[in-house]
Amino acid sequence: MAKAAALPVFLKSITIQGFKSFADRVKLELGHGLSVVVGPNGSGKSNVADAIRWVLGEQSAKNLRGSKMEDVIFAGSNARRPVGMAEVSLVFDNTTGIFPLDYQEVVITRRVYRDGEGQYFINRSSCRLKDIHELFMDTGAGKEGFSIIGQGRVEELLNQKSEDRRTMLEEASGITKYRMRKREALKRLDETERNLERIRDILVEIEGQLGPLEEQAAIAKEAVELTTEQKALEIEIVTHDLKEVRTRLTSSAQETEELQAAIAATVAALSQKESEILYSKVNLNQADEKIQKQQENTYAIDQSINEIIQEIRLRQEREGYLGEQISRVTTEVKDNEEKVHSSSEQLRSVEGRKSLLIKTIQESNQTLQEDEQRYAEAKAKNGLDELETLRENLALVQKELAESAAELSRVTHQFEALTVSQNQWVGEKRDKESSQATYEQEEEVILGQIKVQEDRHRASQQELEKIQRDLAQLREQNRVKQIELRQWSGELEKKSARYHALKNLEDSLEGYQRGVRELMQAKKKGVAACQQLCGTLADLLQVEEQHEVAIEVALGGGIQNIVTETEKGAKEAVHYLKTHNLGRATFLPLDVIQGGQTNVAKEVANDPGFIGLAVNLITFQEKYRKAFESQLGRIVIVSDMEAATRVARASGYRARIVTLEGDQVHPGGSLTGGSYQRKGANILGRSRELQELQQECEARRRQLRELEEKINLLNTQIQKQEEGLKALAAEEQELKSGLAVLRTHQLNLHEQIQRLKAEIADLNHRLDGMNQEGEELLRRKTRREEEQLQLKARLHEAQGALSLQEEQNQKASRELEVLQESLTQAKVQAAKWEQELKQATERIEEVQALLLENNLLLEQKRQDLMELEVGKARIVQEQREWDAQRQETAERQRQAQERLVALRQEREILSKELMEQERLAQNQRQEQQGLEQKLHNLEVRLARWDAEWETGYKRLQEEFALTWEEAQAYETERSQGGMTARVQEIKQRLESLGPVNQAAIEEFPKLQERFVFLSVQKQDLEEANDSLHDLIGELDKTMSERFQEGFTAVNEAFQVVFKELFNGGFAELRLVDPDNLLETGVEIIAQPPGKKAQLLSLLSGGERALTAIGLLFALLKVKPSPFCILDEIEASLDDANVTRFAQYVHRLANSTQFLVISHRKGTMEAADVLYGISMEESGVSKLLSVKLAEQDKDIQTA
Repeated sequence: MAKAAALPVFLKSITIQGFKSFADRVKLELGHGLSVVVGPNGSGKSNVADAIRWVLGEQSAKNLRGSKMEDVIFAGSNARRPVGMAEVSLVFDNTTGIFPLDYQEVVITRRVYRDGEGQYFINRSSCRLKDIHELFMDTGAGKEGFSIIGQGRVEELLNQKSEDRRTMLEEASGITKYRMRKREALKRLDETERNLERIRDILVEIEGQLGPLEEQAAIAKEAVELTTEQKALEIEIVTHDLKEVRTRLTSSAQETEELQAAIAATVAALSQKESEILYSKVNLNQADEKIQKQQENTYAIDQSINEIIQEIRLRQEREGYLGEQISRVTTEVKDNEEKVHSSSEQLRSVEGRKSLLIKTIQESNQTLQEDEQRYAEAKAKNGLDELETLRENLALVQKELAESAAELSRVTHQFEALTVSQNQWVGEKRDKESSQATYEQEEEVILGQIKVQEDRHRASQQELEKIQRDLAQLREQNRVKQIELRQWSGELEKKSARYHALKNLEDSLEGYQRGVRELMQAKKKGVAACQQLCGTLADLLQVEEQHEVAIEVALGGGIQNIVTETEKGAKEAVHYLKTHNLGRATFLPLDVIQGGQTNVAKEVANDPGFIGLAVNLITFQEKYRKAFESQLGRIVIVSDMEAATRVARASGYRARIVTLEGDQVHPGGSLTGGSYQRKGANILGRSRELQELQQECEARRRQLRELEEKINLLNTQIQKQEEGLKALAAEEQELKSGLAVLRTHQLNLHEQIQRLKAEIADLNHRLDGMNQEGEELLRRKTRREEEQLQLKARLHEAQGALSLQEEQNQKASRELEVLQESLTQAKVQAAKWEQELKQATERIEEVQALLLENNLLLEQKRQDLMELEVGKARIVQEQREWDAQRQETAERQRQAQERLVALRQEREILSKELMEQERLAQNQRQEQQGLEQKLHNLEVRLARWDAEWETGYKRLQEEFALTWEEAQAYETERSQGGMTARVQEIKQRLESLGPVNQAAIEEFPKLQERFVFLSVQKQDLEEANDSLHDLIGELDKTMSERFQEGFTAVNEAFQVVFKELFNGGFAELRLVDPDNLLETGVEIIAQPPGKKAQLLSLLSGGERALTAIGLLFALLKVKPSPFCILDEIEASLDDANVTRFAQYVHRLANSTQFLVISHRKGTMEAADVLYGISMEESGVSKLLSVKLAEQDKDIQTA
């Protein structure tokens, strides 16, 4: 073997552990020359190539001959458990610097665990799969290059379309990295164009906003200036309008007292009526309990009747069953009588035959004696005594043989008949035993079911008693809850009536001035001019009850002031009041009203009577703060008048002071005080009472809902328990019925089993007799067969002697022969009749025995029939007794039902009485509610009259900070008409400006700045877009040039390799579309020696495979790989082509390190190192290496 030239070792070793069939750690040390891995099919040699492909980054489990990546981990065998990890390491020599790493040796490792976790390492440092791909890119040694070529790659090359075949040429041309760069550039180009389009859209949108926003900003600045001027002018404008107060309180006091007295009398009468109702409900509940008890009694009687009916039904079924048994046994008696009659007829027939045979035999014997006499005389006359003696001897033997044959036939017939009968009886016995076993199993199952049913019946009775106890408790709980429900419902009705009365007043705005009422109602109706109204101050605040009087006094008439969103909304409301002549109102526009709090509070905060500023003692939404501060921000609340005068002096009489009782100290020192009558219909008190009543009603409703839920739950539980009680009762009845059916079934089964046992015992007795008779017949048959053999031998001897004698006495007379023949036939016939007589005698004995047996069986069946009829009579008697008991219980049931009807009628009377009492009570409640409503309406009118005075007075104090006396003498220095005209001009200008965008002042410069920023970004993206287009063009040009160069080089190499592999011929590669080098497909044209040039697909299988291998070698020649793994690619070649393939690989081994996986002899012979893969242990691959060069050297030395 020629030794391969030394070359640098690139792939130094392969280490495999836990990968596929390599359960143990295996290391392949690779050296110079051609290395071949061999082994039998199924030994795991191709797993070496899979391991290398896997560690180089293969992600397809299908390409690794598996269904999922977990399949590469050793799965265990009969003797070994599965492992949890697979690991493969490749050690590469990097002294030539093929890898861009500062290491002399590079170790690539891949590891995977059963949970799916995978790891990659370069020189034991964790890395990404992408790092490994980049490391091998354009080295020719990656998983996508030509470093690993399997038979599948050859098949792929043969079956690929021309467009797909160019991929290998691209790898050989080194343009893969350019394609990746182009894909990345196209991706960046697409992203850049999307971003550019998005920025252009945004710029168009912003450009359209800049102009209008600039105008809005200018308008907003002007509006701010005008609003400031308007606010300053309106502070100086003071108007007041004090309405006349109608004092009608004195005349209404007497009416109030009369209404209160009438309400008290109605409440007393209603209380008496409710007591009567409660007593009636107790009686009704007692009636319900009696009805319930009677229902339970009736139900118990119904249950008894059902049980009696079930017992009657069971006996009817038993009677039916006994009737069926009587019919069956009667039929069997008739059958046995017929059998007895038939046997008697047979006996008479056989006896008649016997008598006839006896007479015939007697006559035959007489004739035979006469024939023998004549024959003796003839024999004496002819002197043939010796011949006659021989003939007599022959006749005697023939007679004995005939008798013996007849006897053997009879015995054989009897034995066969006995065997048939015996088989029939055995089959019948087997059927009966099978039926018995089936019945016994069924009886055992039925007994088990009976036990289960009895246990269930006991458990059902216990559960029934428990449900009855629980039901009684639930009914008592329900009765108590119903009483609570009626009491709470009454309380809720009272509070709800009070709430609705107050709510009606609230909705109708009772106590408010006419103008306020009209505006708020117009807002509810959707009038456009009133939609900016937020509500009155009373609607928008909440106050604790202890501060209610103080806040009410502090607000005075201002409690009816209306808060609006804007001044424009207030003007629209004023215009609406004027237009429709609906009165007046005071407005607090949120956009112009000024708030603020007095500093007096801080000065007097340490005073023991100081409580706080009025505005701080209420709660409201923050957006209304200015409105409330304008009304209450300068009012101090103190505990009493002493504290008020003390605080007023300390503050220099600069603030208004209000006590908790409503007394006041005004700025300047004036005092207001005395008895404060709220009249029960004040606005704040009404709001508070409404809120409290709503909360109380809601709480009571919640309690009622909870109570109703409890009652519903109790009713549901009661209903469920009643349904459970009915279901249990039905189940118990069903259990009883089922138990009775099971017991009847078990009894019937037991009787069937006993009957079958008796019949089987009888069959056993018969079979024993048959067995004995069969043994005797068998012995007789054997004796007759032996006797037949002896007689046939004697017959043969007698015939021989007679023949010899007849030859000596040929002159005997013909007459003697005739006599002899006649005598012989007579004797044979006599023997036959004797045999028939014997058979007839034996048949008579058999028929007599059968007749006796049928008579005995007939007697037994008659006895069974009598017992069944007695049992049926007993069942009929029991049926009569149960019928009588049913009639007695039915009478009890009728009486119980009559009692139940009477109790229900009594309850109906009590129920009607209760309904009448509740109707009268409801009338009294309505009367009480009517009186309370009248009283409430009167109180509302009193409150409204009082509020009208307070509102007018407070407007002087709060809106204008003036007393009544000061207002009368008030004069202004400015012209009110001029200020009003200027305010009107400002308002008209603001109206002409329209809606003002205050935010535009700040938004415009921000939007302008963003426009400039995006414009710069747009320019940058356009420049980047142009650069990417240039880059893609350069990449396309480079790839076209490199592909053309690579295609030319591979084509030339392919032509050379093809000739070397085929020892001649011609082959070439052709471009499908030469004008489109980036996408063109590649066709393979081949012309083996002696054939014409044609496409690859038209060659024979071997030629196609060798041509594909030649192309792969050409690719390796143009783009040498540091190492190459060939996995059985020569498997489809014949031996001659394998040898050429091996020789060519050996030549290529001078420039490329080869590891070939093969089982072909020619490849093995060319190897420098053989690695053997075996499977000594089932499912586990082992490795053995042999250096053939050293072996050759040792052989030559030897």
